[in-house]
Amino acid sequence: MTFAMYTPLVGISILAYVLSAFILSARLGDPNRMRRRALILSLVALVTHVAALIGVFTETSFVKVNLFISLTIITFILSFLNTIRGDHPASLLIRPAIYGLAALSLVTVLLVPAEVGRPIYMTPIFALHMSLALIASAILTLATFYGVQLLYVNRLLKQRSAKAVSHRIPPLMSIEQYFFRLLTTGTIVLLLAMIVGFIYLEDLFARGQLHKTIFSIMALLAFGGIVIIHYWRGLRGRIAVYLTLLASSLLILGYFGSRFVRDIIIS
Repeated sequence: MTFAMYTPLVGISILAYVLSAFILSARLGDPNRMRRRALILSLVALVTHVAALIGVFTETSFVKVNLFISLTIITFILSFLNTIRGDHPASLLIRPAIYGLAALSLVTVLLVPAEVGRPIYMTPIFALHMSLALIASAILTLATFYGVQLLYVNRLLKQRSAKAVSHRIPPLMSIEQYFFRLLTTGTIVLLLAMIVGFIYLEDLFARGQLHKTIFSIMALLAFGGIVIIHYWRGLRGRIAVYLTLLASSLLILGYFGSRFVRDIIIS
């Protein structure tokens, strides 16, 4: 069965995400504007998003989890984590972009059959490893969003007076604190995913997995280094964000790069 058979659910989710993103963009200037409408659309988008994923998992018996389905799982986790933050200014500022990314991921999965990609022998240990890896990717991606927001707000404050823009931007310190909190949590989850993989999986260094494993280790070391230096030497600001962007690039190359080659080019 292709994901296209879930067109109604996917279509509703895409529409709800897009409408919610537009409303949230309008709310940046007035936080109380259409608040209930944005909340309802967000809930509809999340519910239909996860319902569509459950449907495709049920039909494929977890044998096919290709690149696009993985991306859709990550964007759901991203959207969920951001939505439960409620009306926190820092979360509201990046929510339209996150919802836009979620809608785009659903479009790509809708266009590509679930059968695309190589089958996966889904053991409980591999399911645990994959789940931890996807959760870590989502948390670290969210941290990257906050890092970019940190650069944006910092630049905004330098270009204009803080008094002129304070009514519509979140406090710089709260963004930075949450950024490092997400970075630390995501790094720990990624470390757990790698430990599970090294202990229980035998093919991490197989020919088709070697570059993925190497890039993932490099990303883990980069994220871990940022976190350690932050708490040990007080690393923060632009340098921390730039290093996070570099580490995220390594993670993307390791996971999505290898999956693109395996699921799209080779298959």
